[in-house]
Amino acid sequence: MIVLRYLWAVYFFIWFVIIFLVLYPVFLILLSKPKWYAKAHTLRRAWGIMLIYLTGINSKVTYEVALNKKGTYVFTPNHFSYFDIVSVNTQMPFYFSFMAKKELSDIPLFKIFFKTIDIPVDRKSRDGSYKAYVRANNKLKDGVSILNFPEGGIGNTVPKMRKFKLGPFRMAIENGVDVVPITLADNWKRLPSGGLDKGGTPGKMRMYVHRPISTKNLKLADAQALADEVYSIIEEKFNQMNGL
Repeated sequence: MIVLRYLWAVYFFIWFVIIFLVLYPVFLILLSKPKWYAKAHTLRRAWGIMLIYLTGINSKVTYEVALNKKGTYVFTPNHFSYFDIVSVNTQMPFYFSFMAKKELSDIPLFKIFFKTIDIPVDRKSRDGSYKAYVRANNKLKDGVSILNFPEGGIGNTVPKMRKFKLGPFRMAIENGVDVVPITLADNWKRLPSGGLDKGGTPGKMRMYVHRPISTKNLKLADAQALADEVYSIIEEKFNQMNGL
């Protein structure tokens, strides 16, 4: 069984790289001008769709209510696996920028995106974190949605979420945009250790996109209450979908 898990992980990674290399010249063109970034993001989504199709992943997305595809949001999923990045990018037909830890920007396959569309966050540096926060705020002002994993990374408490950081909720309140909680129900099973070191499995990849939460009448002092509300929403749905 362990051998099969490792073989699948290798198979997944090989296709991950092959598809990227085939698309790389097009990414270089589309990421050469900011006005083409949305198209590059669409191509990135196509990359993910091809990947999950070829590797036996069964994708299913449920929306509590329909979202405005032209709206600006702060998306806040739970984060239990590196597979979450593939998941949200593939399953959501919206243009958004990731905020993710700086270490991901050092990976050759991701570097091209963190220099253009996405926002690396250096959590070890107060100045680096502030610069990322300012850049994300500017994107929201320009009408570009942000996707931020409020746990700040994959912890050792899976499948229990870590305490949420307040950054994404403060950004949403400052810019008056809705927060959209997202429950990723199965990625912790696909890659149980978060990464590929224990192998992985094909199977379900369910995503539940919750009703947007308005921030229009909130103040920065309400950020903790908003974070707690989002935490409870995701936790309840995650437990329900996993029978916990």
